[in-house]
Amino acid sequence: MPQAFSNAGGIVAGMMLQLGFFIFIISSLAMLGYCAKMHKCSTYQEVIEKVCGGVVGTTTSIFIILYMFGTSIAMLIIVGDQLDKIIEAIVGDDFCVSWYFNRKFTMSLFSSLVILPLCIPKDIGFLRYASIVGVIACLYVVVVVVVKFIGGSYIPGNVRTSPQNPYQFFQAVPAIFFAYQCHVSCIPVFSSLKRKTPRNWMLIVSSSIAICFLTYTLTAICGYLTFGDDVQSDVLQSYDASDVSVIIARIAIFIAMLTSYPVVHFCGRAAVTTLLMKMKLFNEISSRETLRRCVMTSSWFILSLILALFIPTIGKAIALVGGLAGCFILVFPGLCFINVAMKHELSPSTRKLFHLVGFIFAVFGCFLFGEITAQAIINNIQGGGDGADDVKSCYNR
Repeated sequence: MPQAFSNAGGIVAGMMLQLGFFIFIISSLAMLGYCAKMHKCSTYQEVIEKVCGGVVGTTTSIFIILYMFGTSIAMLIIVGDQLDKIIEAIVGDDFCVSWYFNRKFTMSLFSSLVILPLCIPKDIGFLRYASIVGVIACLYVVVVVVVKFIGGSYIPGNVRTSPQNPYQFFQAVPAIFFAYQCHVSCIPVFSSLKRKTPRNWMLIVSSSIAICFLTYTLTAICGYLTFGDDVQSDVLQSYDASDVSVIIARIAIFIAMLTSYPVVHFCGRAAVTTLLMKMKLFNEISSRETLRRCVMTSSWFILSLILALFIPTIGKAIALVGGLAGCFILVFPGLCFINVAMKHELSPSTRKLFHLVGFIFAVFGCFLFGEITAQAIINNIQGGGDGADDVKSCYNR
C-alpha cells in the first residue's frame, strides 16, 4: 500500500482513491449477499451462475482460477523477499555469492519442502488456524511500520503531493483492488451465518472493511512518509536487514505465507475441479481421485514457482492480478444488479436505479480491467513500472 500511495500522488490522493472505491466495494458486497440469500448459494461462482447464467458463471470460474493462481505466485514472491532479507541479516549483504543462498535455490527448496506437502491433502482443515497467524503477522507489521516512522531513523525520498500523470495514478488501482478484494470469499462467509439478514450482513461487511481501511491506511501513510518515492512494493524490503523488530516481522510474514499458500491453492484446485466436472471430463467420484489431485497440485505448484522465480517483485504480480480483482468487485456484481432489475419484482424507481448502478459498475469495471491488464503486460515486457523496486537481491545476480 505505501507504493500505491506513491503512485497515486501522495497521501491525499491515495486516501481519496481508497474512499472513492468504498462505495463500489460496499455496494457490491451488499448485492452479492442479497443474491446469495435469494438463490441459497455458498460460493461466488454459484451466485453469478444462478443470477447471470451459465456462460457468465463459467467465465467467473475461469477468472477465479486465474486470480488464485496469480495470488499463489505473489505469495511465493513474498516468501523469496523475506528469505533474502533474513539470510542477509544472518550472513551479510554479500550472501548472494554462495549458490546455496541464491534466491532461486532458497525459494525452490523451502517451497518444495514445506508448501507442497501442505497442498496435497484432500482436506485442509488442519490449516484452520492459519488465518490467525496471518492476522497477527499483519498487525505486527503495521505496528513496526508506525513505530519506525515515529522513530525517524530513515531519510525519506521525494514525497509527492499530486500524481505525476494519469498513467501513474492508475498504477495505484491494482494494489487497492488486491487489498480490498474479499468478494470471492464473502459468499461462503455469508452462507455460514445464522442470521442472514441485510442488517447483519452490512454490519459485518462495514466493520470488516473499516478494520482493513485502518490497517492499510496506517501502513500506507507511515510507510510512504518514512521512505517517500523510494518505498518498495513490499514495504519490509525497504528496511535495514539487521533490524531485529523488522526481522521478526519478516519471519512472521514468511510463516503466514507458508501456511496461506495451501489455502489459496485449495480454492483454486476446487474451482478447477468444478470447471472440469462441468465439462464432463471426469465424475465427482473417481477411483483415481488421489492421483488426479496429486497431479493437479504438483502442476499448480511447479508452474507458480517457476513464474515466481522470474517475476522480480510483488508489485508486478499484483499489477497482473489487480485487474481480475476489479472484475470480482465491479463487473460481476454489476451484472448481478442488471439481472436482478430485469428478473425480480421491484418498484419502477428501484429498477431504474439498479439498471444504472449495474451499468456503471460493469462499464467502469471493464475499463479498469482492460487498462490495468494492458498496463501490467506492457510494463512487464518493457521491464519498467516499478521504480523503487530495482534493488539488489539474490534475484538480480
